[in-house]
Amino acid sequence: MSSAPSDKDNLNTSGLVLPAYVLLRPEGVFINLSPPPSQEILQLFIDRLFSTENRFVGLDYARFLRLIYGGDSAASGSGGATEVRIASGIMHFPQQRMELYKGVKIMTHEDRAEYMFEPAFIEVVKEEPIYGEPGEDGVMPIIKYRRNVERRVTQLDFDEFVAVMWTKGVRFGIDAEAVRDVIKKGTSIRMDIASQLDPTDSKDAEVVEESDTLRQDNAPLILPNGKADLRRARNRFPQVAKNAALLRKIPRALGKPGYRVTGTIIEPRIPTDIDLSQLAGEGTRIDQTSRGEILVANIDGFVVFDESTSAICVTTKIVNKGGISAKSTGDIKLTVDEFTEHGEVQEGRIVEGKNMTFLSSVFGSVISQGGNIELKKNISGGQAQTVGGNITVHGRIISSILEAWDGNISAEFAEGSLIIGKSVSIERAVNCEIIAEELQLGIAEGCAIAGKKIRITSSDARKNRETLIAILLPDIAGYDRQITEAKNNLAQIENAIQAKNREIAATQSDPGFAKYLAIAEKIRAGTITFTPEQQAGWQKIVNQFAPILRGTEGMVKKCMALEDAIKRLKQERETCGAGKEYCKIEQVSGDTLVRKLNSNQGMSSFRDMPHQELRSKLQELGVAQERIFSDHKGSLDWHFKIQGTPATPA
Repeated sequence: MSSAPSDKDNLNTSGLVLPAYVLLRPEGVFINLSPPPSQEILQLFIDRLFSTENRFVGLDYARFLRLIYGGDSAASGSGGATEVRIASGIMHFPQQRMELYKGVKIMTHEDRAEYMFEPAFIEVVKEEPIYGEPGEDGVMPIIKYRRNVERRVTQLDFDEFVAVMWTKGVRFGIDAEAVRDVIKKGTSIRMDIASQLDPTDSKDAEVVEESDTLRQDNAPLILPNGKADLRRARNRFPQVAKNAALLRKIPRALGKPGYRVTGTIIEPRIPTDIDLSQLAGEGTRIDQTSRGEILVANIDGFVVFDESTSAICVTTKIVNKGGISAKSTGDIKLTVDEFTEHGEVQEGRIVEGKNMTFLSSVFGSVISQGGNIELKKNISGGQAQTVGGNITVHGRIISSILEAWDGNISAEFAEGSLIIGKSVSIERAVNCEIIAEELQLGIAEGCAIAGKKIRITSSDARKNRETLIAILLPDIAGYDRQITEAKNNLAQIENAIQAKNREIAATQSDPGFAKYLAIAEKIRAGTITFTPEQQAGWQKIVNQFAPILRGTEGMVKKCMALEDAIKRLKQERETCGAGKEYCKIEQVSGDTLVRKLNSNQGMSSFRDMPHQELRSKLQELGVAQERIFSDHKGSLDWHFKIQGTPATPA
C-alpha cells in the first residue's frame, strides 16, 4: 500500500522564489510580521505557491486562515510576536499526486463546498527485463524491458488537499478536523468540506443614561440601614448638579467581515448612527471625553425629558401640579433654584428647596436654604422657614410658624402663629408671638411682641389677653460692669508695675546689673559676640537679672491689653443702641404693656430656644422698673437713649 509523502521527505522549493517576509528555516516556515504583510500580498504568495506545484508540509490551517483572512492585518492574533510559524516546510507537489484529487462542487451562493471522497489509487510502473538466449558464457542477456503498470491503494494528504482545493477555488473555511478524519479512515463519502463564515452583526450607535437617578421614581426611599422611608420618594423630581453626566453615546461599531468559501469578502451590515446633539436640550452641552461623547448638565437643575422631541433638558425651576401628599410625592428635598407647586402641601409633608412658590394652601412644612418662599394662599397648621431669604404670604397665616431670622416676612393676616424675622410687616395679627428687629404692624390684638424698632398702628387686647411688647435694648449696665472691672484690674497692675520699677531702680545700683544692661544692649545691636566660654558666663548673668525685667514686660503687656479692652467696651457702649431703638403705637385701644428687655445679643438670645420656651419668654411681664407703658388707651412714642458714662473707680 502506497502512503502519502511524510513531513520527513526532502523539502524542495526549486523554481520558487520566496518573498522577504517568508522565512524558511529547519524549524519551519515563518511569516515575518515586522512589518506585517497585507492580506492581499499574502494571498498572492499562496496563490503563486500552489500554482507552481508546491505545497506546505505540516500546515497549521487555523493560523493559516487567520493570517490571510482574519482581523485587520496579518499581525492580528499574533500576541505581539514579530513572526509566526505556519508550517513545517514547503515541498514539491508532483502532478501524479495532484491527480488523486477530484473536482469540488461549490454551491451557487458560494456558502459551502461539497467533495466526494473515494479510495485513492496510484499507478506504479515496474519494468521487467526480457532475456534472450544464453551466450557462449551461459549468461542470458537482457534484450528489452517490459513495463508493468500496477494500481496500488494510497492515502490522501490534508496538506495536499488544501493546496488542490485552493487551485480549484475553495480558499476558505475547510473543516480541517472532519477532512483529516475522513482521510484517515479512507471511507467513501460525499460531504461538505467547507462553509462560509458569516459576518458578525454590526452594533448600532446607542445612548445610555449615565446615572440611574435621571428618571422619576416614586418608590419609597431606601435608607442606609436598609429600611424604607415611607415619607419620601426615591426620586420624585430628578435633579443634577452642574457638569453631571446625563447621557453617553456608545458609537456604532462595524461588524467583522465574513468570507465565502471562495475567499470573497462578505461585508457586514452598515450600522445606524445617532446625532447626540439632537438630544441636547436647554441647559445641557456635549463634551468630548476619553469615554466618548457625553451629554452633561450645563447648570444645576431639574432633569426633564421632552417627549415630543426626545431631548433632555435641565431647568432651574420646575412646575408641579399634583400637590405634595403622602400618596403622590411624600416629602421632597430639592437642590435647584426655582420650584412652583400648584397643588396643596398636605399636613405632615416637608418640602425643602431654595426659591419656592406655592399657589395653593400649605398645611405642611416648607424649608428654604438661601432662597425666598412665596405663599399665594394660606398656610394653616404648617411651617415656613428660610435661611437667608424672605417669606411672603398673600393669604392668611393660621396656627403656623414662620421663621426668617435674616430676612423679611410680610403678610396680610396672622392668627395664633409664631412669626420670627429680621424685618416683619403684617397688616393684622391676632394672638400671635412676633420677634423682629424691625416690626411694622397694622393691628395687634392679644399679641406678644419683641423687637428693636416697633411701629404699630393700633394695639388691643383679645379675649382677655393683653398685648405685650418687649423692646430689645443693649445691656448698658453690663457694659458698665465690664468697664469698671477692667479699670480695677488695670489699677492693680499699674501698682504692681510701680513696685517692680522701684525694685529695678534699687537693683541698678548693683554694678553687675548695670553691666548686664550694657551687654544686653550691645547684643541687640549685634556689636558683640561670645566665645563658648564667654557664652556660659553670660548665661549665668542672664539667669540672675533677666527675670526682673521679664516680670515688668509681662505686666506692661497686660496693661496694654486692659487699656484696649476698656477702649473697646466704651466704644461699644456708646454705639450699641445709637438711639435707634424705639416703640411707637399710634393708638392703644385695649390693654397693652410695653417693657424693656436688656440683652447684648439682641434677637440671637431667642435663636436656640425651643418654640414653647420662646413663647413663654414673650409672655413675661417683667419687673416694674422695666415697664415703659401699661394702659388700655392712649398712644406711645418712646425712643431709647444712652444715659451717662460708667463711673471711674476711686
